[in-house]
Amino acid sequence: MAHSVLLILIIILVPVVATWSADRVKFVSFLSPIVLCFAAGIIIRNFNLLTVDERITGFFRDLSILYALPLLLFSSNVKEWLSQSKQTLLAFLFAVIGGSVAVSLVSYFFASHIDDVWIPAGMMAGIHSGGTPNLFAVGLALGAQDEVFTLTNSAQILWGAIHLLFLLSVAQRLYGLILRSFTKHNADHDNDHVSYLRHDLMNTKDIFISLALTTLIVVLGVLVSYIFFGALKATLIVVFVTTIAIMCSFNNKIRSLKGSFEIGDYCLLMFGVAVGMMSDFRSLLEEGGPYILFVALIFIITIIIQLILCKLFKIDRDTFIITTTAAIYGPVFIPQVAQALKNRSVILGGIAASLIGLATGNYIGIAMGYVVKFLLGL
Repeated sequence: MAHSVLLILIIILVPVVATWSADRVKFVSFLSPIVLCFAAGIIIRNFNLLTVDERITGFFRDLSILYALPLLLFSSNVKEWLSQSKQTLLAFLFAVIGGSVAVSLVSYFFASHIDDVWIPAGMMAGIHSGGTPNLFAVGLALGAQDEVFTLTNSAQILWGAIHLLFLLSVAQRLYGLILRSFTKHNADHDNDHVSYLRHDLMNTKDIFISLALTTLIVVLGVLVSYIFFGALKATLIVVFVTTIAIMCSFNNKIRSLKGSFEIGDYCLLMFGVAVGMMSDFRSLLEEGGPYILFVALIFIITIIIQLILCKLFKIDRDTFIITTTAAIYGPVFIPQVAQALKNRSVILGGIAASLIGLATGNYIGIAMGYVVKFLLGL
């Protein structure tokens, strides 16, 4: 009992410590709270600092995603998405196209090496449309087993960490050899003072309303699943929650709720700790060789396709990098990468693109999973 309580407290409190430290410690601010949350979970699991109960971590993983999706999407402004630079939207579309093509190609060659390859294929299509939250939402919808979650997620974290270090270091210089430099036009949004999170404007009443509305949507999703299928159908629940949250964002009062995005971000941080605890790199090295190569090839092919298309359509280097970040990592890494680029002008467009991915990635991932299943005759 005490062990379970300690595990729950760690998942809940690590994000609080990470967020508090990010405002006060420069090194933590550079890494970002989400990196610290993933790292904390990974260290606890892989260094055996605490016995991980996967029932608890699995519960927080699934629940935090179901809550994060609506809370992040409530504040979305579809008109604002569409008002972004056409190049930003086009570059993000190229990232999604690259991910879908890469998943299809790589899955064909790994059909005999990974059982039910269409499930991790859908998960990877989801992550290359909107980030890690989509990977788990799609996996949940496609009925992925815990082993598939663990191996796919561990391989994704491995290559995702390597790629993130590349984006934060030499990516701008190397991609600058291929793509043109960023030019800020007068017509562009002036985002130099855009804040990703506004904890100072959070309102207790609005937060309560946001959480109550989110709970209602999740419960309705479960009820609809039982009414139509007599059982929990994760695919239906994920699609229902995502769709209703987007519909809610068209309501000005819901979109103006202060703190819903920040609480959604906190849910993602708890998700990061829980997912980190489910990332077993020993199992990955012992059993996940095909997954390591599977994820690596999807990463490489996706980026190459997006890079080629951006070159053909004369999209600049910084827009390419920020939309790659939006597609693979979601909104939580946008400010961090923009800071490395020394270009805050791309923040608003990057966040808008990442929210588009968060909203559409579940549909894309689920659809691609079944497309791959059909094409391979599985």
